[in-house]
Amino acid sequence: MGPSLDSLIRLYTFSTGRRLFALHQVRKLAQASELIDLVGHTGNAIAYDTDTRALEARWAGRKQSTFSPEARQLDIYVDAALGAFRDGADAQIRACAPGDPIADAALKMLDVLFPKGVGAITTLGFVDELAEVNRILERVNEPDYKALVTELGLTRQVARLAGLEGQYRAAIEGTGGTLTYAQVKDARAKGQSLLLQVVAMILGKYPSDNEADLATRGALLSPILVQNEAIRRYLRDRKPIEDVNPETGEIEQTPPAPEATGTP
Repeated sequence: MGPSLDSLIRLYTFSTGRRLFALHQVRKLAQASELIDLVGHTGNAIAYDTDTRALEARWAGRKQSTFSPEARQLDIYVDAALGAFRDGADAQIRACAPGDPIADAALKMLDVLFPKGVGAITTLGFVDELAEVNRILERVNEPDYKALVTELGLTRQVARLAGLEGQYRAAIEGTGGTLTYAQVKDARAKGQSLLLQVVAMILGKYPSDNEADLATRGALLSPILVQNEAIRRYLRDRKPIEDVNPETGEIEQTPPAPEATGTP
């Protein structure tokens, strides 16, 4: 199996609204330049991510009262596991000698994992907390943080959280009919892949460094690069990444209601 596009094209993972907003802009530019293949592919990507957004709205719109007692009990355990991870890291930081670089690295890790503190996660609804736990686990298993977690002696806390994540997800999905978080996650991943395919098509159409290719390539990629830079700033400032309205590009802090996206 050959290298995937995400290993060759270095873009941040876009939220669905940001992908759609960028894709709409690229499609308009492609239409103006009569780039038929690019118009068709961006149209397909827009249609796919429109469905993804509807799926996200269905998932986010589930009511807390519909979940089983098992989900509620597991939510308590997950809250405790998140607190244990945060407290364990904090204890190691406070025990470090002045100037110890491990303390600075641990502080930066906590800022990324818990940008608004543990309480901002543990007070979320089940569905949103599950998404945050999934994000944290993905991040701590990346090479740079995996080594740091081991150095801080937090592997047991991570293992506990990982075990609970599976149980928590099963308990939440068990009361949600046919829709699962795995479906939402897979849909987002495919949407990101379609975005990368758009980038690849533009690079393939205008590959050289001559003036004409540079100008056209830059213009077509600009809507995507603007969103990528916005995400970079969120990460630099250690803030949660806010989604945008796919039509206007304005910040949209809450997901659209299912009725607004045409979902049943």
